[in-house]
Amino acid sequence: MLAIRTINRKHMKQINRREFVKYSALGAAGLSVSFPSTGMTSENKLSNVKNPICIFSKHLQWLDFEDLGKYVMDVGFDGVDLTVRKGGHVDPEDAVSVLPGALEKIRRSGAVVPMMVTNVNDPDHPLTEPVLKTAGEHDIGFYRMAYHRYDRSKSIQDNLTALRPAMSRLAKLNEKYGIHGAYQNHQGDFLGASLWDWWYIIKDLDPRWIGFQYDIRHAVVEGGMSWLNDFTLVRDYIKCSVAKDFHWVKKEDGSWRSQSVSLGEGMVEMTKYFEHYKKFGINGPISLHFEYPIYEDSMTKKEKMDFARKVMAKDIEKLRDYLQKAGLTG
Repeated sequence: MLAIRTINRKHMKQINRREFVKYSALGAAGLSVSFPSTGMTSENKLSNVKNPICIFSKHLQWLDFEDLGKYVMDVGFDGVDLTVRKGGHVDPEDAVSVLPGALEKIRRSGAVVPMMVTNVNDPDHPLTEPVLKTAGEHDIGFYRMAYHRYDRSKSIQDNLTALRPAMSRLAKLNEKYGIHGAYQNHQGDFLGASLWDWWYIIKDLDPRWIGFQYDIRHAVVEGGMSWLNDFTLVRDYIKCSVAKDFHWVKKEDGSWRSQSVSLGEGMVEMTKYFEHYKKFGINGPISLHFEYPIYEDSMTKKEKMDFARKVMAKDIEKLRDYLQKAGLTG
């Protein structure tokens, strides 16, 4: 068995070579990696892109800031959903000193950085305000919040009621620094997996400053055929989103698990989803995730770049096609 990873070690998976070849073969024909100079700044590029497609930088954790910007532009992304969290591209303790320079280096290639992934979920944590202030001052408009879990010693209602004052304070802090705090609906034992509980917490708050980073994959895992009801409920609170797909796999012990796959090859009704995305007037950066193998762990840096490029290019092409057909480009 070969160790395959998507970058973050806690998400490392074990698959055999045949499976890896199958995934990597999904991509377009391999091209040599080059770093063209676009001559475009982040500001003028963002004005030309309605729903910029960004790479979740967890998947490219091994690239420094300058190479990250060059690589994502060469592969075909519009920009970066930057990890500003423990173990990420920028440690939150260093955000004030490191983040401005990191953004300048990434944007130098023309890549936009409209969003970031953080550990923020507590307005009173000593790092929350410095991170948000620095991000807001340097044109990051959206951040993904850290997850909340239920305190099982309390009722569901008590959990939700207890969180509302803190999220109200966080929304006010977001407003102060001109940044939107977005909570990802993630499958499993997380608050917000069903969307209704997070909606209850924020329903009286201004959606300009707090809402959802809507994840259609996880919405379908948890909502099955009723995902559109949840999507309709929270639509005004969606200012950024995640694109990925999945299908169910039966394990040897008879249990089932969700397995991420390339866009359009799973169970998510992507065409229907983006048609309603358009219908509801949702716009904003889209973070493209690759929670399946994109290279082999033993590869050299250049081999990783080449193989990742193939897989990523395929999903970028599919996503752009969905957006175009739904009238979400231009």
